[in-house]
Amino acid sequence: MQGFNNPGVLAASAAGLSSALLMLWALRALPLGSVLIWLAPTPLYAAGLAFGPVVAAVAVAVAGTVVALGSSMLGMGVYLLLIAAPTLLLVTLFLRPGGQMLSGPVAALALYPLALLLLLSLWFAGDGGFEAVLRGAVEQATRRMGLDLPSGMIEAVVRVKAAAVGFWLAVIAIGNATLAQGFLRRQGLALAATPDLAEARMPGWFLVLVLLAGAAFAVGGDAVSLSALLLLLLPFFLMGIGAVHKRLRHRQGRIWFLAAFYTLMLIFLQIMAPAMVGMGLYEQWARRALPPPPPPQT
Repeated sequence: MQGFNNPGVLAASAAGLSSALLMLWALRALPLGSVLIWLAPTPLYAAGLAFGPVVAAVAVAVAGTVVALGSSMLGMGVYLLLIAAPTLLLVTLFLRPGGQMLSGPVAALALYPLALLLLLSLWFAGDGGFEAVLRGAVEQATRRMGLDLPSGMIEAVVRVKAAAVGFWLAVIAIGNATLAQGFLRRQGLALAATPDLAEARMPGWFLVLVLLAGAAFAVGGDAVSLSALLLLLLPFFLMGIGAVHKRLRHRQGRIWFLAAFYTLMLIFLQIMAPAMVGMGLYEQWARRALPPPPPPQT
């Protein structure tokens, strides 16, 4: 790099400062901060997907330093764990040498929050367990909102809260990466073609992790093992949604079909989510095993 005459340095500086500004806006409780914080990864994705992982790492360093100076070490830690680190990880996996394959990034959408979950479980092992900490947080939040939820409902929220946070982080990652990639593609700056989520395939060892998490939940049945299992099923859920988009790609009225699909997803999530996981598993193994279509007759 040749100082600020290098486009990569300029991009890293601009991306880092922009991302840090969005984070600090939220940390200082300024208007719309609770919304803008979730756009903080977009500049980092834009820099990384246009100039590579090294530039993304420089942008993360700039942003982390600015957040630390503008808030506190705690604020920097939250920023690095929830925004910067997953962004840099996904960019690095997607642009790694050997071609762009979605197996690594999509698996990371589950494995990164799973690693955080396991670390938090170990950290709070001496305080009654991570499940007790989650229960206390849910009870405190309901009291602040003036709600009096029955214990059964609180228990249900506690059991899936960690997985819900992981799912939200995945949604934010996909949304910001899509936003950045779309902008770069229109400007002709993207290093790689836009991937198709329906083409993602999990490596064989990933199924072993799913089976281990399922066995742990069957034996323990606690919130941590359930959240771990749900997080590991997340890639197949996303692959199922990608398969729906692929099947509707050239259909007339595609927008209306997708609107109806996501409406059903919101209303009947307990039914639609397992269905999407099943479709993802079908895309992973059964569809891949189908023979290719015969060549057209000439």
